[in-house]
Amino acid sequence: MTSAPSGSVPARNAAHGLLGRALSRCRDERATGVLHVQGSPGGAFHLLDGAVVAVESPGAPGVGTLLVRSGRIDADEWNAAHDAAGTGLLPGAAIAAGGRLGTAEFQVLHMMAVQDAVFAVLAGRLDNCAFDPAAPAALPPGLAPGVEPEELLVEAGRRLAALASLPRRVSPDRDRVTAVGPPAWADEPLAPVRREILGCANGRRSPRDIAFLIGRGVYTITVEVARMCAEGLVETVPAPPAHPLPPPVADPAPPPPEPLAPAPAEPAGPAAPRPSLAPPEDVADPGPYPPLPQWGPGEAPGGAPAAEGLPRREPGASGIREALDASRPQSGWKGFLRPRGRSRTDSP
Repeated sequence: MTSAPSGSVPARNAAHGLLGRALSRCRDERATGVLHVQGSPGGAFHLLDGAVVAVESPGAPGVGTLLVRSGRIDADEWNAAHDAAGTGLLPGAAIAAGGRLGTAEFQVLHMMAVQDAVFAVLAGRLDNCAFDPAAPAALPPGLAPGVEPEELLVEAGRRLAALASLPRRVSPDRDRVTAVGPPAWADEPLAPVRREILGCANGRRSPRDIAFLIGRGVYTITVEVARMCAEGLVETVPAPPAHPLPPPVADPAPPPPEPLAPAPAEPAGPAAPRPSLAPPEDVADPGPYPPLPQWGPGEAPGGAPAAEGLPRREPGASGIREALDASRPQSGWKGFLRPRGRSRTDSP
């Protein structure tokens, strides 16, 4: 897989070398099958004994598209020719049998389509090649007896060099084409191919899209678009990204706090005086406090005689009527510590 940008000279040389080596190996081994070219647009080379009999690519219209889009035949005739080719006749022979197209003319158109497809493959991005063996009956009807791979690669290289030498570089499948200004060219004599290009250049179609639409080769349309760009009839616009990313979503900022309502304005006027801590002048001085009363011993407030001593509880208030015997020995706390009964010193 090449790392250089597609369309640059190093990328084209690398793609040319990769495809050339794969086709040369198939020719040396006289391989029969399909060589799948992976890339953008990519394609498929149908081989019979190492020779190329057909090339298909989404980057270039095939012979059927060229015939039907150009009005040479209609779609029903082409489908009938393909059905007849399944019985052993080539599509050109079946069309010639109907009198609409000769076999030689069909072979010329088929060769043009094959060369156009090889040009489209090498003009794009080439990633890898993979060969798939197939029986000859599985191959589509194509050129007889086939074309040498080297011949196709030389012609594709010549076309790429001619396109790169033009004043304006145009990509067959990446650039979009739009007409410039008002259609002043409507009254001017223009070649039919240019008039068709201007009628299709809407800013969304590439030269490859226009080639499919009008039934012409993608190389022919790309060269003509490059010349028309240099003359100011059309201009290229950048292609939109394949998968545009959505814009980043920022966290919503909290709403700003609501402003507080201003305090009501005080009415204009002289400022109120501050209260003074000094006593008012019109209040008379009460003078010194009166002396505290002095009570003598044995007097209560108010001159009442004081009770002698503390109040005594009356006997029997607790419910015990037994009088204390003065002769009875009073037991103190020492009796609790004295051992009851006989002591160790007592003799039996």
